[in-house]
This record gives sequence, C-alpha cells and structure tokens, in this order.
Amino acid sequence: MATAERGLGSWLSATLDLLLSVLGFILVWYPMVSLGNAVLGFPVSTSTSNLLVGVLALGGSYPIVAGDWSLGQLGEYIFVLIASAIGWGLIGMIAILASGVSFSGSNPAPQAAVWVAAYLTAYIVVCKSQRSVFR
Repeated sequence: MATAERGLGSWLSATLDLLLSVLGFILVWYPMVSLGNAVLGFPVSTSTSNLLVGVLALGGSYPIVAGDWSLGQLGEYIFVLIASAIGWGLIGMIAILASGVSFSGSNPAPQAAVWVAAYLTAYIVVCKSQRSVFR
C-alpha cells in the first residue's frame, strides 16, 4: 500500500536520479577502465570493457538513489576530474616539451599518468576537503 501512495513525481524523480547518476559514473569510470585495459595490453575486448563500465556505473548509482550520496557531490567530482585532467595534461605537456623527451603516440602510459593524477586531485578536493566547489 505504501508504494501506491507515492506519487508519480517521486517515481520520476528517482528515475531521473538513477539516469543522471549512471551517466555521471560512466564519465567517471570510462577513462579509468579503458586506459587500464590499454596499459595492461588489452587483456579484455573493448565490448567487455564497456560492459564493465556499465556494470560499475549502475552499481555505483545505487548510493545516490538510496540517499547516502548526492548528485551534487558526483557533479562536483566530475567537474574537478575533468578540470584537473586538463590542468595536469597541460602541466605534463609543458614538462615534456621543456625536457625534450618524446613518447610514442600509441603509448598509453603518459595519458594514464595524467588521469591518475586527475583522479587523485578530484578525490582530495571533493571527498577529503569536505568543501563545496561551487560555493
């Protein structure tokens, strides 16, 4: 009887939260899984790696829908992740140009290093500092 008393708005709100959180976690997980697969020499196929991203995104969205986490914090994490990936990429590019070192274009290690630094930066800024980025 309790589910019949809930309005259409609460179901639509929960569905929208689920869809947005799955999309957000796809943005979070895809670079990590695809670059990890490339660094390891492609031990799994691309379709298996995409399936893994989908499973991780759907599983990661449960705490947002259940109420432990918020979409706002996920949005802040994605914003800081992308901004820090751009920042660390520029820093890495300047360091590589200044040092005169060259890398093969097919080598995923430099790109993976930039994303690892971006993930760590986003974790420290959003999760450890407990401050809102947009306030």
